[in-house]
Amino acid sequence: MELYLKSNYKIELLSESVSTKESVDSLAYTLNIELALTDELEALGIAKGDSIQLYDYAYGTGAYSMIFNGVIWDLNKSKKAKKISLTGKERTVYLEESESEYLVYEGETATQRVSTIAYYWNIPMGWVEDTKIGLSKGRRKESLYSMIKSYFKETAQKGGSLYRLRMDEKLDLLELGTNEITYELSTVIDNLDEKESLDGVVTQVKVLGKNENDDTYSPVIGVFKNNTDKYGTIQKIVQDEKIDDYAKAQTKSNTLFSTGEDSITINCTQDINTLRAGHKVSLYQTIYYVTDITHKLGGKGSMSLVLMTWDGVKNKFYGE
Repeated sequence: MELYLKSNYKIELLSESVSTKESVDSLAYTLNIELALTDELEALGIAKGDSIQLYDYAYGTGAYSMIFNGVIWDLNKSKKAKKISLTGKERTVYLEESESEYLVYEGETATQRVSTIAYYWNIPMGWVEDTKIGLSKGRRKESLYSMIKSYFKETAQKGGSLYRLRMDEKLDLLELGTNEITYELSTVIDNLDEKESLDGVVTQVKVLGKNENDDTYSPVIGVFKNNTDKYGTIQKIVQDEKIDDYAKAQTKSNTLFSTGEDSITINCTQDINTLRAGHKVSLYQTIYYVTDITHKLGGKGSMSLVLMTWDGVKNKFYGE
């Protein structure tokens, strides 16, 4: 395993503490590493904003590959302990931290809108999935990531797939669960914890029509129920001028029903260093999606993951 600083300064990593972390709910893949502060490293003069890359043998293929590519975001030195701690972040962090304003037009897809943002911010695009679903017009003034997340949420709520961004050399727009290899994790589990919660449960949706008079109640297009007998009545109200009949109201309600938040947290005795948030995995022959993952690299390594079903991921991360 090798670390490259400022593009061409190479450090061979032996016993250093190295970890990476990622979540479906954030953009930037994060690298944390602690190094001995040698005279040579001190003289290099590394600073925040410098490039940082990590290379290792990719799990399952043996190919020596780039595992992480980003910039130094945080840097802490201890002169007394002769240690330096670095936090690197994937370059999608600039989308998280930057704000702008965009007027978006009716019928544009999330793919078109992300491509527009990338064009204006001079971000090269790599693999780009066609999200297909036309979105609503509007004006947004917020962080670029918040905008993009809203586009992906609306796509999912209109019956589309789930998408996220990732960036090594170029910005990729990927559909969740489209990784080529689906790893079976039951063979490397050390510990498994299951969580079931009614947080986020929705069993009834009341859909309101357009109100032409502020002095009256909005007309009710329909009230839709799902699992009220089992979980009781927890209602959401939806009002959207584009929902103008019962069938559209039913379709909208179906995207909002939720049985709550269920997840599985597992610790594994072996690391799969190419596994990322949003990837599909198998656990005892059941398919789940990785929502959070921490890799501890070096040797066989280890990893900790949070897994959810497709519906669970959609409800928690792509719901309203």
